Amino acid sequence: MAINIDRLWFRATSIQSLLLFIFFTGCSEENAGSTNSEWEALFSQADLSIDTVGVRNVARFDSSSNHQGLVIVDRQYTFPDTVAGGEVFAWEFFAESIDPIKLIMVKFDDSGELFEIIGESATIVPSKIGVNQHILQEPIPIFKGCMMGLFQPKGGTIPFSKIRGYRTFITARELERPFMKRDLFAMYGWRYAMRVFWRSTKL
Repeated sequence: MAINIDRLWFRATSIQSLLLFIFFTGCSEENAGSTNSEWEALFSQADLSIDTVGVRNVARFDSSSNHQGLVIVDRQYTFPDTVAGGEVFAWEFFAESIDPIKLIMVKFDDSGELFEIIGESATIVPSKIGVNQHILQEPIPIFKGCMMGLFQPKGGTIPFSKIRGYRTFITARELERPFMKRDLFAMYGWRYAMRVFWRSTKL
């Protein structure tokens, strides 16, 4: 019986690729996707006041970038006075790839010359191409003036819209903690397809 070597090689390669994908997604620091039931249960609590900061429709964007190792801070969206005593507990974003990403929360230090990282999520791998919803294992305490951002260590996972006058700080330097110099960043008019959800802890 004749054996088709090319077909066997293709099958072996396909199986190997599938196993590598399963291994990669399984070894992320945190599962990137929250199930619909978990998400709906969290947002259906009657005694919980929830608000959001960021893009209302994360599926709307017009541009993307494949630059690696970007640290991104959204200067346009800041949290209101009512955020005192609150915490970020979830975020939503559009993923164009399954490259890993990390949510960061930052503020300016007293001099205004440094960004201070006040909290971050674990590095996650998006569960799918498209809209991803993720509940943080540990909420991040926030206050007035906090800014949301992200770190994309590999490729450009989250796309953006180019908007004249929009303010986003971006640098290709490695993420540093707890401070990063503001002058390492350049200003871009890029609004990333993401938003965070926060709640008051003063119930």
